[in-house]
Amino acid sequence: MSRFEEIAENMREPKMKDIRAVSNIKNNEEKEIKLISNLTGLSADELDDATFKEYKILQDQLTSFLS
Repeated sequence: MSRFEEIAENMREPKMKDIRAVSNIKNNEEKEIKLISNLTGLSADELDDATFKEYKILQDQLTSFLS
C-alpha cells in the first residue's frame, strides 16, 4: 500500500464545519486542496508536490464522502 493510499484510508469524513470553512473559496481546485488538507493533515505544499496519480487517490476518497 502506498503512502497516499494509507492517507486516503485514514482520511476523516468531512463535517459541516469543514464544508463551511471552504465555502468562500471561489476556485474549485483551491477549495478541494484546502478541504483535502483539512481532512488529512497534509499541507497544501505537500499536496502540490504529489504526483497526479497520488493526488487522484485522495480526490477519489473525498468524492466518495461527498456523493
